[in-house]
Amino acid sequence: MATTFLEPGGDGTFLLQKTTNGLAFWLDKNATVPTIATDFVHGGHLKSISPNTTAAGSLYSPNGIVSDAGSRISFYVYFNTLPDAATKTSIFALNKTGFGSQIVILNITSGGVLQLWNTSTAQIGSDGSHTLSTGKWYRISLAYTITSTTVNRFELFVDGSSDISITNATITNTTSSQMMFGKFGATFTGDYRLSDIYVDNSASLTDTGDIWVTAKRPVSNGTTNGFSTQIGAGGSGYGSGHSPQVNERALSTTNGWSMVGAGSAVTEEYNIEAKNVGDIDVSTATIVAKCFWVSTSSLVGENSSIVYNGSTQVQAITSTPTIYTIYLTSTSYPAGTGADIGIITDTSLTTVSLYECGVIVAYIPATGGTTFVPTPTLAFMGVG
Repeated sequence: MATTFLEPGGDGTFLLQKTTNGLAFWLDKNATVPTIATDFVHGGHLKSISPNTTAAGSLYSPNGIVSDAGSRISFYVYFNTLPDAATKTSIFALNKTGFGSQIVILNITSGGVLQLWNTSTAQIGSDGSHTLSTGKWYRISLAYTITSTTVNRFELFVDGSSDISITNATITNTTSSQMMFGKFGATFTGDYRLSDIYVDNSASLTDTGDIWVTAKRPVSNGTTNGFSTQIGAGGSGYGSGHSPQVNERALSTTNGWSMVGAGSAVTEEYNIEAKNVGDIDVSTATIVAKCFWVSTSSLVGENSSIVYNGSTQVQAITSTPTIYTIYLTSTSYPAGTGADIGIITDTSLTTVSLYECGVIVAYIPATGGTTFVPTPTLAFMGVG
C-alpha cells in the first residue's frame, strides 16, 4: 500500500488552486474556486477549505492518485448548514483523467443523509445509515475497486462505521484517476468545510482509520546550505538561517534562495519543525505517511534532486515555478539531522531558485478526534 495524496485543508501553503506559478497542490481549472476559511477549523488547524455557498466551486486533484484497482479516500467535513429542503449538495467525486467524466459522486441531502450517485443521473445503493448534523466534524472515507461498469465495490464509512455498502452497481464510467472536492452538479445550497485529506492505493475495501494531516515547516538550516543568493528582501520572520525565506505562508515566489551554476552540484537543505512544534503537536501520534514538497525553478531546465528525509530523488525542473512532491508511507518522522527537505542541483550552468518547501504529515492521534466540536472564535485563532 502506498500513500498517493495528502492535504491538511489549506495549511500547507495557505493556497488552494494551482496557478501558473505552481503555488498549490491542486490543478488549474476555469471554475469558481473554493476558498481558504478560518471560521471553522478541525483540531489545531489554522485553515479549512470552504466551497462557495451559492455557486459551484470545485478543487481537482492531480491525475493518477486514485485508480480502479483500488483506492481509499479519507477526509473530515463540517456542516455549517445543510442543503435546502428537497435538494442535495455534492461533496466529492471520482473522475476520469484530465477533468474527465465523473464516475461516482458523494452527495448529502437536506436531512443530513449521505448518498452515492452514478454521475448525476441516478443513486446507487441505499441511503447512508447515519444522519449527519450541523456543528460537528465528521470523518468520511470511501474505499472502492472497479472492474467494470457492472462489477465493482464501494464501501463508505462515517467516523469508522459502515454507512453505505455497494456490490456491483451499474455505473456509466470507469478508469478513475482524479478526485474532485466541492460543489458541482445541479444544486449548490448548504455550507460546509473540508480538512485532513488522505488518499492511498489500498484495495482492502476497509476504513483508513482516523487519519489527520498537518503541515510542518522548515525551521533551521540543514547540513549544507549552498544557495548563496537571497531572492527578495523579506521572509516569514520565523525560523533561523535561510529558513524564513522558504517557509512562508501563503506560499510566495517573491522570496527564497538561489544559486548560479558553475559546473558543480550545489545543495540547499533544511530541518523541519519537531514533532511538538508548529500547527499541531504529533509527538504522541502514530505517523502514517509524509509528503515532501519543494517549490522551485531553474532558468534553464535541469535534473535536480529533491532531498527528502536524508534521501534524494531526481526531478526534472523547468523555468516555471512548480511544486514537486514525494510521498513516503512510513511510521517514522523526519530525522532532523540536516536533510529533512531541500534540493540539490545538477552541474548545469544555470540559475536554480528554491522558493518554499516543507513536509505534510499524515498521522493518527493518540486519542480520537472524531467528536470535535469547534468554537468559531477559538478556531479563528487556530486553537479550536
